Amino acid sequence: MTKEEQARELLRKYIDKEASPAEIAQVESWYATSSRDALPPLEKERKQAIAENMLRKLRGEMEKEEIKTLRFPAWYQMRKVAATVLLISSACLAGWLLNKKQVVNEQLLSLTTRAGEKKKIVFAEGSEIILEPSSRLLYPAKFKSRDRTVSLSEGEAFFNIAHEEDRPFMVKTREDLYTKVLGTSFSIKSYHKSRRISVAVVSGKVAVGNSSQVFGTLIKGQQIAYDKIDQRAEISYTPVKTYVNLRFENTTLQEVARQLEYAYSIRISLNSPSIKKLKCNATFNTKQSPEEILDIICSLHHLRLRTAEDHKTFNVYRK
Repeated sequence: MTKEEQARELLRKYIDKEASPAEIAQVESWYATSSRDALPPLEKERKQAIAENMLRKLRGEMEKEEIKTLRFPAWYQMRKVAATVLLISSACLAGWLLNKKQVVNEQLLSLTTRAGEKKKIVFAEGSEIILEPSSRLLYPAKFKSRDRTVSLSEGEAFFNIAHEEDRPFMVKTREDLYTKVLGTSFSIKSYHKSRRISVAVVSGKVAVGNSSQVFGTLIKGQQIAYDKIDQRAEISYTPVKTYVNLRFENTTLQEVARQLEYAYSIRISLNSPSIKKLKCNATFNTKQSPEEILDIICSLHHLRLRTAEDHKTFNVYRK
């Protein structure tokens, strides 16, 4: 029988209460040794890996010349039995708890405003948030590599989010409601005393929902009103149009086209690699039509623009 098979058999006997006093002391000695190491964050899918890791520890300890017998009271040994069983058979729960603790312990900064006061914050990646009076925003000291998440715990804010295809921006509000975007501008109202939470899109596209469902995907000019009591969402068009600036600093036309597509929900085709590499240094406003913006860009680079009949598809090409 190999060392690993011995370890498996001994662990099985220990859990099934078939082990002798000497075998119990041996397993508890191994567990006591391994438990001194800090446990890493666990994930649900690592359950099998955890069990294998315990077996490797057992096998390694079996190769030592001597096993020290631990002298614990009977009640402490019973706690060790429970700890070992839980570590192996309940790894999913342990991983969830540890990961949840990590989220809770994440360092968050707070931005608050008093009545009649406004504040603006600009993040390193270019996103801007304007916090309206009597509001509170929570945000991390540094965004994660896979997502950018903030929490509007109270009040109203306007978001102008820098476009990042691989790192979406998410705003969490009360009642487990979230707004997820890649790069756009929108406003959120979420007051504790108000029955409704509203999200209005100025440019681009956002998805609004909670942990169980997506209520809808909004485009420019649409808003969603969520009733916290009835837990219902209603999508409509915003009564007042709002406009934002679109700034491009030494940006390739490929990226400019991508951001314009997202802001206006259109399609832009650049028919050659050389056009995609051209640079743009300009500031536009969403009050301008996409045709106007593209026409200016084409004039600067001596390009031509072809517009489809539906004014939703554009082709940029050389003369």
